[in-house]
Amino acid sequence: MTGLSTLAGNLLRGGPFFLVSPLLGGVDDSGEYVYSIDPAGGVMADDYAVTGSGMQLAYGVLEQEYEDDLSNEAASSVAARAVQSATERDTASGDGIYLARITDEGVDIEGHKEFDELV
Repeated sequence: MTGLSTLAGNLLRGGPFFLVSPLLGGVDDSGEYVYSIDPAGGVMADDYAVTGSGMQLAYGVLEQEYEDDLSNEAASSVAARAVQSATERDTASGDGIYLARITDEGVDIEGHKEFDELV
C-alpha cells in the first residue's frame, strides 16, 4: 500500500491534477491503510481521512466519534454521520452517500440517497 500511495502522489506532483485530492484505502497482509494525497503530491497515512468542501464538518464528527476498535458496522455509521453533517451545512457536499467497505475479501460499494438507514 505504501508503494501505491507514493505512486499516486508522484502522479499528482507531476501532472495537471491540481484540483484532485484523492483518498486511497486498502488492506494487505500487514493491516489496513488510509492515505490522503494532496494536490501537490504529498501523502499522509492516518486512521481516517476526509476531502472536499465539507471536510471540516466531517472531521468534527470523526474526531469526536472515531475509535481504533470500531466494527465495520459502527465505522460505517460514524462515516455516514460525518458525511451527513457535511451535507447538511455545505451545499457543495452533495446529496446522499456512497459507502465503500474495504476488507481483505474485497470492496463493497453501496449508494444511499437517505442517511437514516446508515446512522
